[in-house]
Amino acid sequence: MPGDGLCSFNPIYAQGMTVAALEALTLHRHLQGGTEPHARGFFRDVAKVWEMSVGGDLAFPEVMGNRSPKMRIGNAYILRLHEAAEHDPVLATAFIRVAAPVDRPERLMSPGTLLRVLRQNVWHPAPGGARVEI
Repeated sequence: MPGDGLCSFNPIYAQGMTVAALEALTLHRHLQGGTEPHARGFFRDVAKVWEMSVGGDLAFPEVMGNRSPKMRIGNAYILRLHEAAEHDPVLATAFIRVAAPVDRPERLMSPGTLLRVLRQNVWHPAPGGARVEI
């Protein structure tokens, strides 16, 4: 698959080619400086591209990997967003566009999106009062 030289992704998300293109754009930005790019900076920037793709798998306890506080909070929020998207087509569309990845992940954290998630979770709480461990 394209991009497998740097990483491989869970094919269920269908993000491999898009991520490979984003990685190529990241490499292009690093090469524009006219000097040899620094590997550490390149991989730091590429990790930002990967974050949304690999973060979903880390929501499952059986998946091995580092779960930073940022990742745990993000996965808890995404669970609430999924629950809210069951009742809100605007949220469903926003999530699909980020998962595609057509839009940047920050879109899911915009004030309007956060408010919609909060509003839906107040009116449609998780079944049985389910809680997410952060």
